[in-house]
Amino acid sequence: MKNRRFFWQIFPSALFIIIISIGAAGWYGTQLIRSFHYHEMEEDIGDRALLLRPHIIQLLDSNDDQLQEFCRQTGRAATTRITVIAGNGTVLADSNEDPSQMDNHKNRPEIQTAITGKMDASLRFSKTLSQNMLYVAIPLNDDNPQDGVLRLSVSAAALDAVIASLHKQILYGIFFIALVAAGLSYYLARRISSPLEEMRRGAERLAGGDTDRPIIINDNSIPREMTELSHSLNNMAEQLNGRIKIISQQRNELEAVFSSMTDGVLAIGNDHSIIHINRAAARLFHINHRTVQGLVVEGIIRNRLLQKFLADSLQSDVTITKDLSLMENGQEMTLRVHAHPLNDGEERRMGSLIVLHNLTRINQLESIRQDFVANVSHELKTPITAIRGYVETLLDGAIDNREDAEKFLNIIHRQGSRLDAIVDDLLTLARIEDTAEKNEMEMQEETISPILEAVIQTCRVAAEQKNITITMQCLPEQLTATINRSMLEQAIINLLTNAVTYSPEGSTIHLRAEQQNKATTNQSIRIDVQDQGPGISHEHQKRIFERFYRCDKARSREHGGTGLGLAIVKHIAACHNGEVELQSRMGSGSTFSLILPKQN
Repeated sequence: MKNRRFFWQIFPSALFIIIISIGAAGWYGTQLIRSFHYHEMEEDIGDRALLLRPHIIQLLDSNDDQLQEFCRQTGRAATTRITVIAGNGTVLADSNEDPSQMDNHKNRPEIQTAITGKMDASLRFSKTLSQNMLYVAIPLNDDNPQDGVLRLSVSAAALDAVIASLHKQILYGIFFIALVAAGLSYYLARRISSPLEEMRRGAERLAGGDTDRPIIINDNSIPREMTELSHSLNNMAEQLNGRIKIISQQRNELEAVFSSMTDGVLAIGNDHSIIHINRAAARLFHINHRTVQGLVVEGIIRNRLLQKFLADSLQSDVTITKDLSLMENGQEMTLRVHAHPLNDGEERRMGSLIVLHNLTRINQLESIRQDFVANVSHELKTPITAIRGYVETLLDGAIDNREDAEKFLNIIHRQGSRLDAIVDDLLTLARIEDTAEKNEMEMQEETISPILEAVIQTCRVAAEQKNITITMQCLPEQLTATINRSMLEQAIINLLTNAVTYSPEGSTIHLRAEQQNKATTNQSIRIDVQDQGPGISHEHQKRIFERFYRCDKARSREHGGTGLGLAIVKHIAACHNGEVELQSRMGSGSTFSLILPKQN
């Protein structure tokens, strides 16, 4: 391809970019307007549906003709199509059509979402009306969305017409601006290319050895970059200075990378002096990396094992690696240490480069993982073994005895339910940990009292079976906190379920929530669950919130516990930047407390 002049490279490109940018901005703006208006229409129709829902529910139990007539009259008055759909998708009433002639609506996207209990909207083309329609559907009963759906729809033709008109006006504007841009682009292209042509001619003179005639650009209005380019061509020393600056910058960048490494790096000389140490290595040994350079390493790092490794590295001509277990400030630390020969520019040995990788945290996590796998395997193995044993008994002939077969099948069912509970709790715990790690938990200001009432309602059946009374106290009554409601409910349900499970029949459980005001700390919310159970001995209290930990394993399995409920409570408290506490004495009951900050 033949090279073109710089002018003809700038002018068409600049004009094209301007036109494309204006067109893209116009298209994006119309899309924003379209989206905004459709959103407003969705909210308006949703509000209408909420207003109509009580009347529709009242007419559902009456004659279908009354419901149909109400939909027809209301739809005409509001210029809105109203459709009432049963949970199985059958149209019960419609303001525009005969419901008996209409198709089943269960597969409509907005209907499918509304049946799950959520309001949904859908914009699509209506074959019946030959135009775009906006449909909004809500469940007739929030408590039981399967009962039916109320759907409202309006025509989107008016808004489409406005958007089309706006597109037409934007096209006219683009055409006019393109004419203006063409003139400006031509002027700017000439302004840029003319001094470049002059500099090209001057560079050719410099290349030919004519250094007595510098490039002179008299136009003070040209861009600064072109002026600087002409100065660079006139003074070769500037190029050398620029290269020196680049080298210095690269050195600084390398130093920044070296200092920012998470692994410790230590360079020592043949005389055991510290040539360089980065921040990570200095933090490992609690020293100041700025003040130790040049000092003998044995005077700074006093660990005998590490000193011996450093001495051996100076005697070795190959890379050596070793894992060292050190005691630093009373804490055990595991390091994987790599030593590499350090040579100067002439390949002469000048010392060793030591890389320190801290394995302490990794080893701790590996230990936790092994314990977790062992606990999970043990918890799953017990019900699986029971299921296999009773299945084999049935296969060996017990299935012919109806009484024994029913007994064994009930046992298998209970063990299967226990497996399901363990898996559910594991998934819940994993979800909470993942949410906390990604910082995706949604928090909002909530009133505590309704949450406590909902928890009591959930546990009421189990409590009534043991004739247990649950009392509730919330001080003040309108106590609020910034929380994730579903997670907090889960935590309190776990605590209250444990209290009901281990409390004797006819006892009382106290559920309290109060605001704590401490002069030295921020305000916090304390939620207590106090029971009259057997209590928890002191040696178990420190580990009670660990996964699968049980004080009395036989009794816990008898009650069907998974050993994960209190671990879930602890993780939920941590997600709220809170904590859990336990106060208990043998024979005097237990009090589990959730302490949450009032504001996160």
